[in-house]
Amino acid sequence: MSQATKQYGKAEIDSLREQFLRMADPTVSSYVASLRRKYRRYAMPVDDARKIVDAAMGDKCLTDLLYEARS
Repeated sequence: MSQATKQYGKAEIDSLREQFLRMADPTVSSYVASLRRKYRRYAMPVDDARKIVDAAMGDKCLTDLLYEARS
C-alpha cells in the first residue's frame, strides 16, 4: 500500500477503494461496514499497523511465520 501511495495520491487511492467497495458483493460490503462500525475505536493508520506487525515478526519473513503456523 505504501508503494501505491507513493505512485498515487491519497485522494486517488481513497477513490479507487470506494469504487472497489461498490463493486463488491453486497453481503461482503455490509459485513465490512459492520466490522468498521464495531471496531472503529481500534482503527489506526496502515503504516502504524505495519510497524506493529513488523516488530512482532522480528527478523522472520511472513513466509517463515506461515510455515510455522501450519506445523
